Amino acid sequence: MRFPLIKIIAALLLPLFLLLTGFRNPPGAERYMEKGDKALSEGDSALALEQYSQAIKLKPDSSGYYLKRGFLLLKLNRTEEAIRDLEAYIRIEPQSAQGYMSRGMAYSQLKRQKEADEDFAKACSLGDPGGCSFSAAEKKQGGYHAPAD
Repeated sequence: MRFPLIKIIAALLLPLFLLLTGFRNPPGAERYMEKGDKALSEGDSALALEQYSQAIKLKPDSSGYYLKRGFLLLKLNRTEEAIRDLEAYIRIEPQSAQGYMSRGMAYSQLKRQKEADEDFAKACSLGDPGGCSFSAAEKKQGGYHAPAD
């Protein structure tokens, strides 16, 4: 009779122990992304970048992680690195207009208009009307320029 009582108590206390000690939600890729989002909302871009990078190491096939880190790199004017992340995103999600639009903007920041126009045209062909208008507007205005912070 005593043995089943111990099992019941252990079954009730173990989840509580795990919850209180932090073992319930071990740091995985999603947790790193959450920490990165929090850091970014608090203005700590360096920590956000570090957290996003950790998430990518744990889950390198997650396209959204590359997209989010790519946007942050663009914001930090680390355009070449952003392009690498956007290329990774496009490899995983080749039918996403957002990837081509974003990479087109990055290419345009680097004055690589031919590549930018190709990406805008691809975004347009994938159904993003912004890609169509961006390509035409780019030619008139002499390139895309990121808004100042």
